[in-house]
Amino acid sequence: MSAHHSRRCGSFVRQFRIKVFEKSVHVVMKDVFQVFWHICLLRQSPEYVPTRAWFIFSVITANVLCEVLVSLTVNAELDVLRGVTSSVVYMTTTAALVWLTLQLRTHVERFPATITALFGCDLIITASFALLRPIADLLNAGAVNTLSLLFLIWTVSVAGFIMYRALHTYYVLGIGIALGIAIMSFALSQLAIGTA
Repeated sequence: MSAHHSRRCGSFVRQFRIKVFEKSVHVVMKDVFQVFWHICLLRQSPEYVPTRAWFIFSVITANVLCEVLVSLTVNAELDVLRGVTSSVVYMTTTAALVWLTLQLRTHVERFPATITALFGCDLIITASFALLRPIADLLNAGAVNTLSLLFLIWTVSVAGFIMYRALHTYYVLGIGIALGIAIMSFALSQLAIGTA
């Protein structure tokens, strides 16, 4: 690489960093939300998700909190400790199975983006469900069941899309893998809180 090319690349990187730091937190969060939202709509690939350790930790923490809050509002018999335990076991099992699947396909370098996309999209879908659930409650039990079914289909479709992109395979296979991971994770999470 020539010295001129190296200077140009260095100049570009510095300009990029300055532009990134000039952005307000609001704009950055809006951009991140849009990335997750576009993945939820199956319009964007998960490789565009930020993969810094602090960001992954933030997404996981927010997802656990959201899952627990929604679980407590849906199931009045569930206490906070059991809700947190169920959510943490579910997410840990999901992460382990995703890592194993990527390892088997020799795409383990895609793990941070894949897991962040899965948990970030799950956060958005869960929050959307929490916003619409009170409206369904006003109607009847059939509306709540229909809403739950639609959100389950959406969740599996998005997770399947993420796995399909991460594994570079067929979309149908991605859905099958995502569904298998979800079933195993759910079973272990219920076993952990003694309701299996």
